[in-house]
This record gives sequence, structure tokens and C-alpha cells, in this order.
Amino acid sequence: MATKRTPGTDVRDALVSAGHRVLAAKGVRGLTVRAVATEAGVAPMGVYNHLDGKDGLVAVIVSDGFERLRATTAGTLDSDARQRLRESGRRYRRFALENPTLYRLMFSEECNLGGDAGLAALGALTEIVRYAQAAGVVRDDDAFELTLAIWSCVHGAVSLELDGAAPIPVDRDAIFESVLDLIENGVTAR
Repeated sequence: MATKRTPGTDVRDALVSAGHRVLAAKGVRGLTVRAVATEAGVAPMGVYNHLDGKDGLVAVIVSDGFERLRATTAGTLDSDARQRLRESGRRYRRFALENPTLYRLMFSEECNLGGDAGLAALGALTEIVRYAQAAGVVRDDDAFELTLAIWSCVHGAVSLELDGAAPIPVDRDAIFESVLDLIENGVTAR
């Protein structure tokens, strides 16, 4: 009697899910082919066959992380353009705080901003900026340049928070809301 093989897409999905779990539990150094294969319940060769080894595994995890970030930040559908922009910033922060190891890996030099998935995540924010421009809330400058400026502020604030860089104890939520205030004041249509 022949055994039934698991479809390749199921194995690949299992490896990606296992990779996320291993990364969250053991960090980047613990993200090994053997650890992920064990977590997924497949032979280590499965990582090579389905993801082209460790480099492919990391690339897929990072790409998946950017897709999750895109879905998270774009998930706010508030009709108030100002609130939509602010909420996308809050969601970005929440994603980073809930996935600190993944977030740091996604923005590490070796991952080069996740390729197409990173650009799609940035594109989702650009669409939120365009929505705010159409509503007359954000000035009518180049939408992508405004997106880069907004992202730089939010990413910087989140990275500092993850690193615990405040010299004294601070209310991190209040500080982040202040960052959103600064962004809003900086991009407001005049």
C-alpha cells in the first residue's frame, strides 16, 4: 500500500509557520534548518527542497512578515482620513511590539527590506497617504516622499522603543501619540 504524500504547498506553509515560531522563541541565531524542520515535523532536507535552505527560509519569513505588516497597517478602514493615518501608525507599532524579533530581522541590512513584499507594505502606507490627500487632510506633495518621511518617523520611534532607548522611564504610549501628532502637524495641508 502506497503512502500518501503531503502536498508541497502544505509542507512549505508548515515550514514557514514553524520558522516564525522558532524565530519568536529562539531568535535569529536559533533559526536553523534543523530547528525549523523539527518544529514542522519534517526532515531537514524538506527545508532545502521547499525553501532552498536557510537563506530561502529567512527570505520567505521576511517576505511573509512584510505581508503581515502590510495587511496590519492597511487594515484600518476608518472613513476619517486623519484617523486612518494615525491608526495605521498605531497598527505598525503594535505589529513591531508583538513581533520584535521578526521586525528587527525584516529591517536588518541582510534582508534588504524584504524585496517586493517590503515595497508592497510601503505601498499600502502610500495609499493611506493618498486617501488623506484626496480628503484634503495631507498636503499635496509627492505621496511616496511623504510616505517615506512618515515611515521614517514611525519606524524610528518604534525602533527606539524596542531598544529601550529612553534615558528615563516614560509613558511609551503617550510618547508614540506625540510622534503621531508631530507627523500629523508636519504633513497637514495648509
